[in-house]
Amino acid sequence: MSDSIPGKSDTELSIESFVDSMQEIHPNLDREEFRDTITRCVHDALDSANGGEESEGGEE
Repeated sequence: MSDSIPGKSDTELSIESFVDSMQEIHPNLDREEFRDTITRCVHDALDSANGGEESEGGEE
């Protein structure tokens, strides 16, 4: 298992890594807006996969 950072779930760490990668490709990317949009999409997908249960930041 990967090293964890206290206060951040594996999902949040993955999102941050993805945003970092995208920013390398697109340096003019609005990082905060992009991260927020991706976070919403990921949490919506997780909620759908879990049968509509709400996904919390620290749970997976």
